[in-house]
Amino acid sequence: MRMRATNSFRRRLHGLSDRSRAIGTFFATAIAARGVGIGCQLLLVPVTLHALGPEAFGLWMTLTGFGAMIMFADFGLGQGAQNTLATAFARDDGTEARKLWETSLLLLGAVGLLLFGVVCLAERAVDPATLFNLRDPAVQVESRQAVIAAGFLFCVNFPLGLAQRLAYARQRGWMHNVAQAVGSVIGLVATLVAVRLGWSLPGIIVAAQGPLVLANAGLILVQMRQLGWTDLRWPRFQRRAVRELFGIGIYFGIQQLQLTLSMALPPIVISTWVGAAAVTPFNLAQRLFNLFAVVQNAFMLPLWPAYSDAGARGDFNWIRRAMRRSLGATLIGTVLPMAVGAAVARPVLGAWVGSMRAVPGPALVWLLFAWNAVSFLQQPFGYLLAGLSMVRRQTRFAAISAAASATLMVWWVRGHGADGVVAGMIAGFMPFLILGNLFEVRRVLRLLPTGDASPEAWGKLANAA
Repeated sequence: MRMRATNSFRRRLHGLSDRSRAIGTFFATAIAARGVGIGCQLLLVPVTLHALGPEAFGLWMTLTGFGAMIMFADFGLGQGAQNTLATAFARDDGTEARKLWETSLLLLGAVGLLLFGVVCLAERAVDPATLFNLRDPAVQVESRQAVIAAGFLFCVNFPLGLAQRLAYARQRGWMHNVAQAVGSVIGLVATLVAVRLGWSLPGIIVAAQGPLVLANAGLILVQMRQLGWTDLRWPRFQRRAVRELFGIGIYFGIQQLQLTLSMALPPIVISTWVGAAAVTPFNLAQRLFNLFAVVQNAFMLPLWPAYSDAGARGDFNWIRRAMRRSLGATLIGTVLPMAVGAAVARPVLGAWVGSMRAVPGPALVWLLFAWNAVSFLQQPFGYLLAGLSMVRRQTRFAAISAAASATLMVWWVRGHGADGVVAGMIAGFMPFLILGNLFEVRRVLRLLPTGDASPEAWGKLANAA
């Protein structure tokens, strides 16, 4: 009986397409890698929180928010590179893929250097202690070096972050998952050593985040060797490739701004209006909900390059099936379990950090649940549009939502603190969720042919849309 079941499983596995196997491998490794990352965070947060104190820890999380905002400065080139590379690989055009890769690497390397210069100038012009309402004299002294350390790591990761884009475009997302898991483990060990040695905040930032940057560098080298791109030559800069990358990248860039604001701006607003210590309860609650994002990301992230591959091959029936299944998986696999997590959030967080003083109130917990729920629900729609590069119309609603979210967060924080910031995020996000994603996906699905078609037919349809 067992042998029969094993043979049946093998037949089904061999019957899967390369795309389906790639998604399954990505999902399995993503769950494992995220599990490793979560385990590292479960150990890391209480250790660093007790070693640094609420204010220094809150400053670190605020700088992390600034780093996420810095990532917007790639103008969507990373996401545009992923789509164009995925199309080139689907068409077995290795020459075109290498041109796109080298151009992207040079562009983002130049942007990273420019941004680090801006970080250094800003650090000299603005006192971080005043900007973030720091009260502890020791944290005030460390704040400038902490800004430089965090800024350097984020800017260096600008070109190195293309390791993820290249892996996704090749339908090899599992390689990025493994690299991130290794980086997380090394980062945990390095941070524990740094705390043991009594390092200051800048040193702990480097110990925690530096290994992840090195993991991306290693992943780039491995992939270039696999692709045979290791011959010693200076990367070629192609003007035509620049136009292609910016043509689609600018739309991703605007949407990335909206996403960046929703992820990175809240701790900055809370820190500047309420104080860095107030960021800690917000961050702890969000970390709990990030556990459910592990499952969501595990099955959503591989769909982006898979949609690009399916569009290039004219596999429209697969696109429709994947869309329906991803929406159902989001509801059953993430939103419903997350509601249970919200109900037990406060005692769980209290037990985790060993104190109820840093635990968020009930209102903040349920507001963050609502925010994460609507964010998860838009992803099946957004990933389909992103994978098919049909994001031009969607972008206008992203711009409206970004402006509305930023305005409402700053407006409502004055009277409601962190609760008002999260409420502002939710209210500002609605135009993007409903009009930019739901209605636009309905329009795109109506445009798709009822069966499969040639790649040329898809190209004409995409240009018309």
